[in-house]
Amino acid sequence: MRTSIKIAGVLAGTAIILAATVAPAMADTNNVSDVITAGNLSATTSDVTLSAITLDGATLQHATGAPAEAWTITDARGSGEAWSLSVSGSNFTSAAGTVDTTPRTILIDQLTIDPGTITAGTGSDAATTASPLTLSETPQMLIATTGSGKGTYSFTPGFDLSIPAGTFRSNFAGAAVDLTVNPYIAVITYTVS
Repeated sequence: MRTSIKIAGVLAGTAIILAATVAPAMADTNNVSDVITAGNLSATTSDVTLSAITLDGATLQHATGAPAEAWTITDARGSGEAWSLSVSGSNFTSAAGTVDTTPRTILIDQLTIDPGTITAGTGSDAATTASPLTLSETPQMLIATTGSGKGTYSFTPGFDLSIPAGTFRSNFAGAAVDLTVNPYIAVITYTVS
């Protein structure tokens, strides 16, 4: 009888253990969600100072230059839409001074911009390419994507101003003997859209 009580006890204990291990696991589910908001399409540019020129009265000369830092275009919209960077400019003007009382100009179509190599930042879509452009007062496309352009792109454009032999020198800012001059300045407008 004692043996059957022990066997019954062992069987009961085993049934409890089996019941505990065979019982179904509890499962629960949760949703994880996030809202991703579109950023902006933007361009960052900087001023450019061209090389100084001494007129020789006989030859076409070129003033060249590039910005000190690379320019950037950032498309953080997350839409995959194409974008473009357009450019236009005012004529170069050397402001009137006290002795030189007539402002002097060089037409904007004497300036060419070469975007150079466009580099896509890490995680950006493939970079686009662009060709040199002769400026005008009317906006023209300098750089454009042919498809999606998500991400950040950098480039360092080169500038070349053709200066005809018969160009006026910069106007003196003060007296004729004063070496202070009003440089030729053009305002270049960039529009990214």
